Amino acid sequence: MEDEHEDDILTRAPSDLMLNERAVVRSTGKMAIREFLHHHTLYEVVRDSGKVVVFDTNIPIQLAFYALLEHDMPAAPLWDSASRGFVGLMSVTDFIDILRHYHRRGITLDDLSARTIAEVMSDAEGRRLQHATFLGTAVDTLVYEACTTLQQHHQRFLPIIPPDGSGVLSILSYYDVLNFLVAQFREQRRLFEDSVAELQIGTYGEQVVTVDRKARLGDVLDLMEERDISAVPVVDDDKRAINLYSRSDITFLATATDAESVISNLDMTVGQVLEARQAEGDAAKDHMHTCSAETSLQGIFELFAEVGFHIVVCVDPEGRCTGVVSVRDLISYFM
Repeated sequence: MEDEHEDDILTRAPSDLMLNERAVVRSTGKMAIREFLHHHTLYEVVRDSGKVVVFDTNIPIQLAFYALLEHDMPAAPLWDSASRGFVGLMSVTDFIDILRHYHRRGITLDDLSARTIAEVMSDAEGRRLQHATFLGTAVDTLVYEACTTLQQHHQRFLPIIPPDGSGVLSILSYYDVLNFLVAQFREQRRLFEDSVAELQIGTYGEQVVTVDRKARLGDVLDLMEERDISAVPVVDDDKRAINLYSRSDITFLATATDAESVISNLDMTVGQVLEARQAEGDAAKDHMHTCSAETSLQGIFELFAEVGFHIVVCVDPEGRCTGVVSVRDLISYFM
């Protein structure tokens, strides 16, 4: 019996050693990134030039929405002049979600347009903003700590404030962190050769959410809100991924001619919205970038450096969606 046990150990030893070596490499890679994030502050992440648009909560919410679009800002801090403080953030996605919720309650778009941000925020039956609290973070905060705040509070954006606590310098996102990491982190050792699927970075298999191009837009937006996802792969009749639809896409609003057509456009199919977007010359917006589930983490970093994606879709050789990896997934892996 002892000889058999020794033979079994000898048989398993090489594979066990290999698995242990891979685990050590993975751990070393994680620690290298964590150390990097622990040695840099948000001051280094903030762009040299940029702008922040601040909304007073007494302005109409529709005006704030159009201001976000005009200034090409993903989100803006909200200032309450009564309390003389910031009370949250508003994003393009917030307005789209609020519009749909008010419509369900029988409140017209014209009525919503006349309401101030403060009135919408104080509506007991309304929909809360995604960032209904203001988590101002000092500019000298370590990047790792800022990422922890984003993760723990389930936030997509984090306002960065100056040392004296007045105003907002910038709005931080997971994208900004990954952009800084890819641009500044240097490592000679081959620490990121395992695939994203092996590392369990992203969503795979039955957990992946896709939508058919014939799906009704309103239903797709409901699904993305329910699952708290920012974009979803669009598939054809053969389940091949053909495009990406973002929750913040405003095509159905931009192509509307009046308040009634805004609501009726929610009955468009996702395919029709994507065609309208292409006709408007916005085909490059939210362009779908793909990889294989076997693509290494290093390969994903290189892809991001090349195209700057928010979400990359994993596909099989036939083009069918097998997984989705977001910028948030990538940063969360190192936390």
